[in-house]
Order: sequence, then structure tokens, then C-alpha cells
Amino acid sequence: VPELLAKMRRAGAIERRLEAVLVGGARMFEMAGGLDIGSRGSKGVLLNGDEVITVLLPTGLYMQETADDLVTQLLPAGQDAASASSLAARWPTAGALVHGLRRQIAAHLASAEARDPLAPGAPLALEHGLRYPIAQGPMTRVSDRATFADAVAAGGALPFLALALMTGEETRTLLEKTAHLLGERPWGVGILGFVPPDVRAEQLAVVHDVRPPVALIAGGRPAQARPLEEAGIATYLHVPSPGLLARFVKDGARRFVFEGRECGGHVGPRSSFSLWEAQVETLLASPAAGECSVLFAGGIHDARSAAMVAALGAPLAERGARIGVLMGTAYLFTAEAVAAGAIQPGFQQTALDCQATVLLETSPGHATRCAETDYVRAFCAERDRLRAAGAGPQELWGELELLNLGRLRLASKGVARRGDQLGAVGPAEQRAEGMFMLGQGAALHDSTTTVAALHDDVSAGSSRVLAALAPATAALAAAARPAAPPPAAVAVVGMACVFPGAPDAETYWANLVAGTDSVTEVPPERWDAARYYDPEAFTTGAGRKTPSKWGGFLPDIAFDALAYGIPPRSLAAIEPVQLLSLAVAARALADAGYGPASTREFDRARVSVVFGAEAGTDLASAYGFRALAAQYLGELPPALDELLPELTEDSFPGLLTNVIAGRIANRLDLGGLNYTVDAACASSL
Repeated sequence: VPELLAKMRRAGAIERRLEAVLVGGARMFEMAGGLDIGSRGSKGVLLNGDEVITVLLPTGLYMQETADDLVTQLLPAGQDAASASSLAARWPTAGALVHGLRRQIAAHLASAEARDPLAPGAPLALEHGLRYPIAQGPMTRVSDRATFADAVAAGGALPFLALALMTGEETRTLLEKTAHLLGERPWGVGILGFVPPDVRAEQLAVVHDVRPPVALIAGGRPAQARPLEEAGIATYLHVPSPGLLARFVKDGARRFVFEGRECGGHVGPRSSFSLWEAQVETLLASPAAGECSVLFAGGIHDARSAAMVAALGAPLAERGARIGVLMGTAYLFTAEAVAAGAIQPGFQQTALDCQATVLLETSPGHATRCAETDYVRAFCAERDRLRAAGAGPQELWGELELLNLGRLRLASKGVARRGDQLGAVGPAEQRAEGMFMLGQGAALHDSTTTVAALHDDVSAGSSRVLAALAPATAALAAAARPAAPPPAAVAVVGMACVFPGAPDAETYWANLVAGTDSVTEVPPERWDAARYYDPEAFTTGAGRKTPSKWGGFLPDIAFDALAYGIPPRSLAAIEPVQLLSLAVAARALADAGYGPASTREFDRARVSVVFGAEAGTDLASAYGFRALAAQYLGELPPALDELLPELTEDSFPGLLTNVIAGRIANRLDLGGLNYTVDAACASSL
């Protein structure tokens, strides 16, 4: 690492002052899947223990602890940086973030406890005819035995066969044997979407002939899944990023696997929690969320890890999505894995002895997670020798891939190729020369189990974990509710208004600053000053005319009835003050950061509406005139009859002053108290 850093620094790609930071804590700067700066530039690979850090270094860019100029500097960021935008939109301040997270933790746990999405008989289990919402993931050179699939199916979960690079003939033999052995019980096949086209075509031809109930495509696309779905084979797609997920949903895919890099074997760029969080958020933003079936994978191996998935995926379950878990490494500790010939006893013992896993990278982005064994040390030594000899990236990749060839079969089956023949090897050679693909969960197990016990622990066990958390969840929910503030503690966080000469708060403030006089003569469209104005009306004609023709008059205010769910035909029966009040209240919410376009959260159920208003309106006067005119004057002239409003079903609520607050609460979805204060001229105070 120091030599590589020094070389990068001399090339102008990195600052000297960052060198010590990277050497001492390179994991801080892991960028796998976190940044995509572009296609130009070169790649530097930093090795730090079992983590691989790939940094794309376009010409002229350099790294430092903080970035002031994102054109010439890289910004170190963890994978959770991908959630920063949505997080800030929901909770823009530190206080809002703290309260919001507490509420979300309580809400997720409460939802998971109520729906129990991983319990026996959960929706995903019912969808596939299973006892448990659990799938055994396809593992190359491991899950290629019909007897092992039978053991998993007998335990109530969904087994997947790994076709890997099998020929058409090998695929047919395995699938037909599995179909015969399992009968009506569900099972599936795991297909690699990136294998050579001729290999994939042979495999798919057999799959269409045998028709397993389920398929899973790693590195595939909706176009590859569609023919299988049309043939009645429920097909899942591995999706490693939210960008791809949004595209796949748009293309019609509805079954997904979200696998984090804690898994064994070939790993993706994102850790489980950062991937799962991003994928759940992406699905929740889609109208199709309730149509989806999702398998979470990567590090799931027991009741507690499954309960974490249940809590994280609870919002999807609320929307109607079916969720489950997919496991691989956990099955390597079962007695059935050895008894069925999926792995040899030596493989299981290596898994039991595993204290940590490492990533073997043949080229940037192509990494395999496995147990740290003698072969891993031999791999690293050969990689270092090739680099020292000046091998280029392509040569390095080819040599290292060739070195890996056959190592997994040697580890899992205890078989190695000698010339054109396959032959058994002894335990010592198996352990020394084999590559034991294991997920990070292997370090947490030191004893064997059974398939039945594993399934019960993950499914029913997750329910028990959630149930045990119920008291803490209730306490957290109570603590997350803000305490009622003291009576005088009022904070103005948003405002809006309409005043004479000012359609909004900004104009009103500008008028105040400028000393604008907004009192004008009465506009002729309001009433005829020549008819009603008399400067002597203090005495002569008092009560019949007015001694003033000046006042403050609101300007015309645009009102979008459909935006508030009000039919345009109802407007004539609703007093304008109700509509103005609704529009101004909506503006005040938007000014506080809670407008229609905002994703910022707040507790609508605790938002009250208190409105000051005085009874007596133009619309009420017009209705009263219509009712009395006929009594005093007889039939109304047609022209006058046309002008006066007619009573409809909207008239009664449209007139009542006390409906103002209720209409605001209803249309803006506010669930607190609502009432109108009428204190005559003091109502607004």
C-alpha cells in the first residue's frame, strides 16, 4: 500500500497529507459501488486486509479529506452517501433527523410485529406453495445435487439448483432427476445471465422442457426473464443497484433478489444494508411496489438477522409486496449438505473453523469471497509476482482466473482434474488447494445444525425476536412522540397571507418596507360609489349611504379547485373566504417546508387548524336577497334571477364560517383539532 500510494502521489493523483490516512484506515475510503466519476482516467487498486478499494482517478483529480471543488477533487464518502438526498429531503435539520429516526425505528418494528412477513405461511411462502418464505440460493458446485434440493424442500423452503456452466446434457440429467424426486413440491433453477450464449441457450431449452416452478437469473435482464414468466416459470432477477431496479420495474419485472456483498462467492458492489435500504426506497416510490416479490440476501443466517430484514422490509409488506430471504452459507452448516453430497465433510469443517473471510479480486469489480486458507495465500503471492513482473490488467485477470479454475469443485466435492480425468483427492490436498466460498456469516457459526432447525430459526425465530422486542418498541414509540409544549411555547415556522395590494407575504413585506399605501377608492366592480357614497351621510341619509368610499380590497387571487379536490361546479356555492383561507393555509404549509412537492415528513395527525373569522358574507347576503325579494317584490326579473346564486347541496357548508377550519383540515389531510374563532372584529387576534 505505501509504495502504491507514493506512486499515485508522484503522479499527481493524490495528496501527500492523505497518504497516512489511507495507510492507517483505508476502509474509510471504500468506494466500491459508491461513486461513478466517469470513464476517463486510470484505476488504482488498494489492498487493505480483506477489503478491496477501487478508485477511479481521471486526469487532474486528487483526493483530500474534504472536497471544496468537485470538479478537481474527489469526495471520500461511504456507501450510505447514496441515501443523503432522500434523508435530507425528509429531515432537513439535525433535530428533525433525530426525531424522525426514532419514529421510523418504532414504526418499522411495530409494522414488522403486526405483519410478521417472514413467519411460517407468510405471503411469499403462500405464493410459491412453501411452508416458509425462505429460498436456498444457488451455489456453484454445491447446490447441484437433487438429493440436497429434496432435503431443502422437505424442510419447507425453496431449493435452487445452480446450473453455472453445465452443458445441456448435464442440465437435463439434473433437472429431470430433481423433478422426479421432488414431485409436486416447488423448486427452482439458478441461471447465470452472462454465460456464453450457446451455453445459456442449451440450458434454457432444457428449462423450458422440464419447467421447474421457479427460476433465478444472476446478471440477467427483464428480457431474459420474460419468456420464462410467459411459460409459467416465476422468475427472479438479481438487481445490484437502485438505478437498475427502477429500470427493471419499468420494463415489467416484478420478482427480485437484493444480495449484499456479505454473501459468499462472487460479490456485488454494495453492502447488504446500504443496498437493501436503497432498493426498498426505490420500490416504495413505484406504484408497482405492491405487485413485487423480493428475496433479501447477504449475511442472513439466523433469527436475529432475519428479524432485521423483516423490520427493514416492513414498509414493502404494508404496500402488499411479498418478502422473503435467500440464504446460501447458512446451509453449509447443515447435516443434510454433507449427507446429500452437496459438500464434503472437509468443506463443512473449514466453514466451522472460519474466523474471517477475504475477497480475491482478479480484476476491479470481479471479487470472490471465501475463507482464508492456504490457497488464498498462494493466490496473493501469485498476484504479487505477476504485478512485479509488469503484467497488465488483462493478463493479470486471465492468469488469476485460470488459477481459480476448478478450485471450488476441489473444495466442495474433493475432486480435481488430472489431465482429462476427474479424481478424488485427500483431505489435506482439499484444504490446501481448494477455494472455499463462504459468506461473512460463516464466522458466526461453530456448530452444525439441520435444515429443519435452520428454517425454524430463521422464520419462526424472527417472529420470536420481534415479539420479544414489542415492549421496547412500544416504549420507543411513546418516547418518539414529542412532549406537549408549554402553553406559551409557540414557534412560527411558516407563514402566508393575502392583503390589499399584496397577493402574497413577499409583496406584503415589500409594501411595508416601501411604505406603500394600499387603501384605495372602492373599485367599481365592488359597488357603485356614485350610488352609495355621500360625504354628508354622517347626518343626512345616515344608514342609507356611506360617508366613505375608501377601503382595503384584496386583489384577484387565482384558485385551482382541482388541486384541492373541489369540483369546479361547486365553486359558485362556496363563499370565497373559504377558498381564500384554504389557499393561504396551503401556502403556509409550503412555506414551512411541507408543500405538495416536499417529501419532508411531519405528523399530520397532530396538526390542528384554528381560524379567526367573522360571520356575514356576500354569498349569504345574495341567498337571503333571493329568498326575500319574491316575498316583497313578487317574481324576480329574469336578468336578476340569472345573477343570484341558487341553493345546491354545496350551499350549506359553503356558507358556514365554522366550516372554514374543517375544510382546510380535510383538504390538507390534517388530523388535529380544528375550529373557527368568531370574536367579531377581534377574530384575527
